[in-house]
Amino acid sequence: MTPLSELLQQDRPFVRPSVPAEPVEVRRAGESIRRRWPDMDTADPETDPETLASEVEHRRRNGDWREFYWLDVTRTACALLDSGLWRDRRFARLFDFLLDQIGPGTGRPANGPYVRAMFRKYLDTFDPASRATRGLAKALKEHWPEADLPIGTLVHDFHIFDLDTAPPHTIAAYMDNQDKPFRALREAGMEAPHGAGLMQAAHLHFVSKLAPRIKNGDLDAAEKLLDWLQPPSRGNPLQEGVGRAMNALLLPWHTRNPDPALRKLLEIRLVGAYGDPRVSAAGTWSACSGDARRVMLKWLAGATIKVFFDIVTQADHSHMWSDRKSLWIDLYKGGHVTQAWFALSEKGEAIARRLDQGRESIKLAFARNKSGNSSDRRKCLLIMEVDGRWVVEGSHNFPTWIFPKRNLESFKPYKRSYTCDQFRYIAGPEQPERIVHLGDWRNKVLTALQK
Repeated sequence: MTPLSELLQQDRPFVRPSVPAEPVEVRRAGESIRRRWPDMDTADPETDPETLASEVEHRRRNGDWREFYWLDVTRTACALLDSGLWRDRRFARLFDFLLDQIGPGTGRPANGPYVRAMFRKYLDTFDPASRATRGLAKALKEHWPEADLPIGTLVHDFHIFDLDTAPPHTIAAYMDNQDKPFRALREAGMEAPHGAGLMQAAHLHFVSKLAPRIKNGDLDAAEKLLDWLQPPSRGNPLQEGVGRAMNALLLPWHTRNPDPALRKLLEIRLVGAYGDPRVSAAGTWSACSGDARRVMLKWLAGATIKVFFDIVTQADHSHMWSDRKSLWIDLYKGGHVTQAWFALSEKGEAIARRLDQGRESIKLAFARNKSGNSSDRRKCLLIMEVDGRWVVEGSHNFPTWIFPKRNLESFKPYKRSYTCDQFRYIAGPEQPERIVHLGDWRNKVLTALQK
């Protein structure tokens, strides 16, 4: 059978003029572009995979390759792999035919972009149990140089085409031996270390290797995993598989506290990379277990209480703040406060922004006080879960409100805004106890929390 690489060079509508060899600068620029946008060769407009596959299968059966180019070959192969149609018996021969095209063309390898695209799809769709992965591995092991990519280390040292050697384990072991695994993989020729398929499998093995050491409080292991999740050289953090990594980093501290240095590292790096879980619970934070997320919520509660009192001390110069702060801090340290959130007045927001500029820690998210009354709009509100009940504390003579323990659904803790009236006018069995800041306020609060 005549290779498609030869057929596609016959009866061409134009003859490509000969050009001098690529200047070194042009080649380097091209390599830089390919590394920055590794999927460029496989980019494809919206096409129905089955329609495309059926059309090309018709061409294959009839040997009709008129007005058909390497871009069309690449689109077809990528569509079959991405959609899973390679499993369909109707397209089995077509897929085998497309695998046969991985190899050198006539003269200068005109199908280099095709081989490059198939290499990237091999990585992205890697599944050692699948016929597609095995077929790609066999063809690419022989013809990978045609891809014109610097992947010799991946082929010879990581054995990425030798499925019997379990490439994900090999890559994970290599990552574990590197201080900066993301950067090391890029230097070894892996264009997308955070990619799917092969690299996702390697990621999971890597996390499994580090998890026992992190559980034992190994700061270096935690820092290595955090550097992998969001390398300094990369703006966007890892998304796929991040839940397993978050569990490894946070679950060990569900019933005990880590070393303060490790806790600070985890707080700053995870919130910095993935945002405040109190306002992005449906995003990346939903990928980890509920217990892992509750660990971070509890840690953030401590920071929230401290920052809240830093803000209101400047917003409302009252003698009562030291007593009230000490009570909630003591309850937090005793493990009684597990969630905290605050809503700020306009003045409180300005103070918060000013304090953030001088604080070497995470920038806490917060809600806004949207009260209608001008007196109420001056207030800042602290919302906490204390021993399974909601508590609302406030500035500018706003009372302490302690909700019944039986109902945590009285209101949502992480809304974008609150008003003072929504706490004042709750009626019925969900009505909170109101405690004004007069007399023996501390004991009244502690007594109410025991009910």
